[in-house]
Amino acid sequence: MKLYDLSVIVTAHNCAQYLTSCLDSIKVALGEKFSQCEIVLINDSSTDATPAIFQAFAAGQNNVVCFDVAFKNIGTVRNFGVSQARGEYITMVDGDDQLQPESLIEIIEFLNHHEPDMLITKLMEIRGDIIPPSLPLLAKSITTTTAIKKYLIHQEFQAHFIGKFIKRSVLLRCKFPNYICYEDSFVFPELLKSCKKIYISPTGPYMYFKHGNTLSSDIDEEKIKLCKQGLDQMSLVLKEEYKFLQVCHWIEFINRNHLTISKWKDRNSIKQNIEDVDTLPFLLHPAIRISYKRKLIKVKKLIRSW
Repeated sequence: MKLYDLSVIVTAHNCAQYLTSCLDSIKVALGEKFSQCEIVLINDSSTDATPAIFQAFAAGQNNVVCFDVAFKNIGTVRNFGVSQARGEYITMVDGDDQLQPESLIEIIEFLNHHEPDMLITKLMEIRGDIIPPSLPLLAKSITTTTAIKKYLIHQEFQAHFIGKFIKRSVLLRCKFPNYICYEDSFVFPELLKSCKKIYISPTGPYMYFKHGNTLSSDIDEEKIKLCKQGLDQMSLVLKEEYKFLQVCHWIEFINRNHLTISKWKDRNSIKQNIEDVDTLPFLLHPAIRISYKRKLIKVKKLIRSW
């Protein structure tokens, strides 16, 4: 028998400035369903008031559990959170983001009624103080193949685990790597292939606040190498399926990081991913965005000097 319908895993590292608003939004998002949900709070190595804010929120709440860890690693934190969660479904919230009011009430009812392996909802990117109105869930069923294609095309959703509601039994089979970033990109293709019943909604509860530098936006060579390992894992999991759509990710990777990659001694496997592309069929493929067709020509020129 399940203990909770949903576990909300909140991870935070020095998020005190935003954390109270985040936690309050989760409570309001759950509304009447609050007792049916477990909230797992994980403070990873914070040196600000984050631990105290978590402890204050958890006080007197039987369905709120709080952990202080010193992993300094988001992949390890996510695995820890999943291992501690007791809900039928899991969703993740970063400590500097928020959820729309009463938005999880409808989602919990949807999960209980339809029992998907995963529900994918749209992230609302928030810049500044303007909060968009809450919209109803508009979920529709899609096949696993369609979900993988949509992910690879990278328009409707990406690999972020925020804004997704995943059956815990499925997520337990897909371990995050011990990465400081891009842990989601590494595991997401495997997760998609593991899901047989997927729903997607063009609306969603998650408000993704753009605060400036993030782990994945403040790029250095270590993070570029982690991104490359995630792409290698994608190729390993998906193999030759959706080959041209996978190539788009390699094109973007090279286009953004070619100056760093050109100095690597082990760059030949990266180069091979582009050299193996038959240009004309790629350019004529209807699922490939025009921007990637243009970038293929550019990237083919860049790698000639490697």
